[in-house]
Amino acid sequence: MGGANALYEGHRLMLPGLKDRAAATCQGCRFYVPILGRQETRPACLADLDIYLTGARRIPAHLRAGDFIWQAGKEALVKAVNKVRPEGQACGFYCPRG
Repeated sequence: MGGANALYEGHRLMLPGLKDRAAATCQGCRFYVPILGRQETRPACLADLDIYLTGARRIPAHLRAGDFIWQAGKEALVKAVNKVRPEGQACGFYCPRG
């Protein structure tokens, strides 16, 4: 048995303000933006860029890949595209569209 409590194993204590974040997906987040490339369009998370996270710049409806590379670099683009899980649970930077 290992001393584990089988009845409590699947339960989690949820604080009132965190319930919405835990049930949210990346697609509902304002940082979820399609990146337009030459041949394809992929979703990316702009929460890694300080200029959008702090509110210094408005989050666009879509962003060209060239503009993203100019602002943050190629490595940041790859990181932002790999971070997104459209149907998966949103990260800690989740902010609802609105």
